[in-house]
Amino acid sequence: MKSTLLIFTVMAGFSLPAQALDSGATFLKIDTDARAVSMGSAYTALASGVGSIGYNPAGLSAASGVELGFSHANWIMDSMHDFAGVAVPMKTPGLVLGMGITRFSNGSMESRGEDRSAGANFSSYDQAVSLISARRVGGSRLGLAVKYIESEIAGERANAVAVDLGLSRALRGLPLTVGFSVQNLGTSMKYIDQKDPLPLSLSAGVMFSVVPGINLAMDLRRRVYDRQNSVSIGTEYGVLKGFALRTGYLMNNGLAGTRNKGLSAGAGLNIGGMGVDYAFTPFGELGNAQRITLKTEF
Repeated sequence: MKSTLLIFTVMAGFSLPAQALDSGATFLKIDTDARAVSMGSAYTALASGVGSIGYNPAGLSAASGVELGFSHANWIMDSMHDFAGVAVPMKTPGLVLGMGITRFSNGSMESRGEDRSAGANFSSYDQAVSLISARRVGGSRLGLAVKYIESEIAGERANAVAVDLGLSRALRGLPLTVGFSVQNLGTSMKYIDQKDPLPLSLSAGVMFSVVPGINLAMDLRRRVYDRQNSVSIGTEYGVLKGFALRTGYLMNNGLAGTRNKGLSAGAGLNIGGMGVDYAFTPFGELGNAQRITLKTEF
């Protein structure tokens, strides 16, 4: 039943008139990092190291050593969302290069004809490969990501290219960091005769370090083609050294068909350069989404 409902949703997105659509490549709206998820996606100013890929490429310059990150989510309606990334500091002071791969898969799904009769099963996937360059310039961090996006459903394929831009800066003399990012600025995705713009978004965020180990963050985001604004708030509390509890609220998550209340929660553990983060997000009748992220630095 879930697979049937999912294919109705997917196919509807590609069969509506152009003027009724907002943006395509919806999988790009899904979070890639459990820490960010558990803080309600309030991550534009807080993003750092390999975990910044997908939020604010400027944060990649915070990596002091080689970082690897892997993330997996059991997404709604039996789908899966995965991410893998690497950040590598260069000999040039302050310069860090990185790469990220995001993949969303639905597995086998049941098709339906115009008379709603059952048809053959088929699979679909979406993926994006990003190359990132970030650098510290004075007290600021700057970042640029170039990515190739590909999607396939029932043998039909679409692709696009895009860039992400980012900036973050810790304010001198204040426990505040501000961040700005532009995501998915690029070409449209075209399936057969249907052409959809990428989910272009503009984000501004602030992070307030109350005391060491306690962070408050807030993001304002504008999804341009979806004509949608959202506000997210997140908190992070270091209970013990290396262990943190997190919670967040995201108003209007921008994913069609999801009617969660915007709440999320999670925890993180970091020992000896190895970190594991967990996040939980309820989506009501569609089920719950759980994400786990593993990171290591060497």
